[in-house]
Amino acid sequence: MRKAPRLTQSIEIIYAFVVGSLHYWGTLIRSGLIYGFSDAALGMVFFLQEAKGLSKNGSNIEQVKIEKNRGNVPYGKGLSFIWTGLLSLCVASFLSIKMGVVYSISSLLLVTSLTLFSFYHVFLVLAICLSSDRNETYKGKWFYAYTLDYLIRNPFKSLFILMLTWSAMGIAYFNLILFIFLVPSIYWLLIQKGLKVKL
Repeated sequence: MRKAPRLTQSIEIIYAFVVGSLHYWGTLIRSGLIYGFSDAALGMVFFLQEAKGLSKNGSNIEQVKIEKNRGNVPYGKGLSFIWTGLLSLCVASFLSIKMGVVYSISSLLLVTSLTLFSFYHVFLVLAICLSSDRNETYKGKWFYAYTLDYLIRNPFKSLFILMLTWSAMGIAYFNLILFIFLVPSIYWLLIQKGLKVKL
């Protein structure tokens, strides 16, 4: 009988992760998949914050609502467009190798695109997390100068984001259902805990 509350709590946590992930994909799709990465990620950060607050108060997770106007990433749509373009280049390079198109050129393109995407993804994730920090005072272009400085001064945090990202990609490759329903929530939760950004 004592295990029932733990089981209930575990089910509620999994349910919260699934709801958060569905909100994430919904925001991404509503943005046309091209311009929505920063909005979807920031929405996920705020969702996890609200879910954490409700769990402390013993409230139901269904009361969580993502507040779209709580904050945004400066130039977020443009940055999301670049992120989508780099990701598409990585996928195209990978597919060209699979189809046997000039192997040496495709390999060079894949390595280059993966390197650019990895660096840019870490930069954008840091920008999203730092923009969600309520104590953040940097705005506009200065905000991105601060983000770049943060990235360079914290190589282990950057490496943590990179390793977490490639782990998520590995899960997507081996189990797409798990990736869709759980990975976005778990990914951003681990990012917040790893970076220790105050929300």
